[in-house]
Amino acid sequence: MLAPGVPTAVAHDIAAHAGDPKAMAKAVVDRTMDATFGFDGIDSYGPAAAFDVIDLAADKTTAVATAIRTLDADLVSASDNRSVRAAIREDAKAIDGMVRFPGSQTMPWRADRPAIALYDTLSQDGRLPETVRADALHAKVAVAATVLAHRESDDFAAFHDADYSNAAGPTVHFPVSPRQIDPWAAGGISETDNAFYKSVGAADLTRALA
Repeated sequence: MLAPGVPTAVAHDIAAHAGDPKAMAKAVVDRTMDATFGFDGIDSYGPAAAFDVIDLAADKTTAVATAIRTLDADLVSASDNRSVRAAIREDAKAIDGMVRFPGSQTMPWRADRPAIALYDTLSQDGRLPETVRADALHAKVAVAATVLAHRESDDFAAFHDADYSNAAGPTVHFPVSPRQIDPWAAGGISETDNAFYKSVGAADLTRALA
């Protein structure tokens, strides 16, 4: 599946590297991130602030789901402690969601945080129980294993020079306040009405933290 904004020229890259998935992924990412839209440099912009090619092989997606399900359950249990719950929220707030431009406070995806960066932050927080830190590292490694190629911008002009330098890999819906939970669900745009969110116990974690 190709995301909106991907230039049609990636068809050549896909065909040219049909036998080498990693080379194909790198070529597609480079082609996309090097593309510009606009008029000869006037108000021109790239198609993406960050772009990945993700490997959805069954063994990798199963490993991701298993690791995140374990971590989410640990976080729910650990959040019974008020100070630990505050530390988890602080770590999450340190990782911006994928909507990072002025005037976006009411938009969805503000709590869709880059999973690798989030789990890395949790894994290094000495205020959290050792089990949580170990499982966060395991989840980080599992998610990172799905990323075949990635590039990002630390100065995305189309979003008022927003920094996406930590936005590698898939995101995870990780709200820390009620207003961040599925803010556009009433309008038919949901971040939680999907099988993965339900299968890993994310709803229980949301109730515990937000």
